[in-house]
Amino acid sequence: MKHQPERTCIGCRSLFKKDEVVRLIAGPDGLLIDYREKLSGRAAYVCPKKECIAKALTKEALGRALRLKVRPPDVETFLSQLTASITEKIKELLAISMKAGKLAAGYSAVRDALEKGRVELLLYACDLSDGTREKLSVHSRESIRHETLFTRDVFGGILNRELVGVVAILDKGLADALWDQSQRLKGLINISE
Repeated sequence: MKHQPERTCIGCRSLFKKDEVVRLIAGPDGLLIDYREKLSGRAAYVCPKKECIAKALTKEALGRALRLKVRPPDVETFLSQLTASITEKIKELLAISMKAGKLAAGYSAVRDALEKGRVELLLYACDLSDGTREKLSVHSRESIRHETLFTRDVFGGILNRELVGVVAILDKGLADALWDQSQRLKGLINISE
């Protein structure tokens, strides 16, 4: 396995792998979220959890990590920007999965993929009926990861369809990436299971 750099969260001071934390940099207009890790400049890192973000967004923590004076942003504004970045990343990964043919959308397609043992990750819409969820759980193995995200309208919009209540990811790499992003999102907002 390839060595991965580690970074310290400026909120909780714990050590994490680089892809588990969010990169922050000081821009000309204040603190920026560098979610794609493309911007240049001295960086600080924070866990994608509300508690750590609240601790990290102080003058002292930011000043110490970035080695310059930075006006900390409002915590709620920062959280909404980070939530939007993570949501956008999830939507991009779903679109990539669809274009690659590694996604099954809708009850029938997901049920067929489950019966063939091809499903790596199940994503349910938060407004999916309990009956449909139960029918699919009969076909799924207990080891299949699952998460509740978005609404049927949002899934449908991403996949260029009317309404989509359930999505199955058929590729392990894409499933792992989507799972990581969904867990980041879950750390910031309450997603009912």
